[in-house]
Amino acid sequence: MVDTTTPAVPETANWLSVSPKAQELNRVLLEKTQGKTRDLLERLLVDEEILAYQSYANTVSIRRLGFNDHGTVHARITTYNALKILGFLHQGGIQTSLEAEEVGSYEDSQVAVALGCLLHDLGMGVTREAHEWHSLNFADAFIVRELARLYPEDLPKRCALRAMCHEIIVGHMAHDRIHSVEAGVVLVADGTDMTRGRSRIPQMLQRDPAVGDIHRYSASAIERVAISAGQTKPVHIDVHMADMTGIFQVEEVFMTKVKASPIMRHLEVTVNLRDQPPRHYLR
Repeated sequence: MVDTTTPAVPETANWLSVSPKAQELNRVLLEKTQGKTRDLLERLLVDEEILAYQSYANTVSIRRLGFNDHGTVHARITTYNALKILGFLHQGGIQTSLEAEEVGSYEDSQVAVALGCLLHDLGMGVTREAHEWHSLNFADAFIVRELARLYPEDLPKRCALRAMCHEIIVGHMAHDRIHSVEAGVVLVADGTDMTRGRSRIPQMLQRDPAVGDIHRYSASAIERVAISAGQTKPVHIDVHMADMTGIFQVEEVFMTKVKASPIMRHLEVTVNLRDQPPRHYLR
């Protein structure tokens, strides 16, 4: 049962409960955010219960199932990338769904994206299949708690943001159709975390051939993913690969999410392979 009261501000020592990589991502996220979004992340990034759910989700994902990282680092990379994509859309004049529907502000959309994205994979601790729905079961109490704290006098906005966080979580696998800009941003951002570091530990643990190895080896070919302002569209996503095995990760995983996202028309996607011309998937 999640405590719905406001917890005390965590001591600095709690930062040591996550890996150095996650600690660095915590620092970057807090440096790049402000207002309600920073206030939210200051609490969630060091919440011991959330960290415990994320840690166990990663244990199940990597050790039991042989999948890529679905823990603290993945949650933070995805949240950072989602807020970055949302920012470039905003700079490009694209309204969020909350703005367009006159339900909330751009800041409210940032809150929904950060809150839903940081919690989107908690359900990997239960099972891979339909894990987004298990994530929702674990995440909802945190969502309710934080929205009550951020918007204590605004019940309609709390309800709208809670619904949007649910859409973000259940929609991140592209199994259920989503319609909001905010959920579309997280769907794409989830796919951008595909670099070789995410598959390093599963490859170390699993040395025998197994069905599904293409996911790990394909991810290990991705050197980096860069997100920037586009030339003709608001957002440009640049994927850098070491060899052609990375094409599977791009075409079968990442582009599947992109094609299911409501923000697809606002994206440029380019793949760069050493000594070959760039491959433009969206331009």
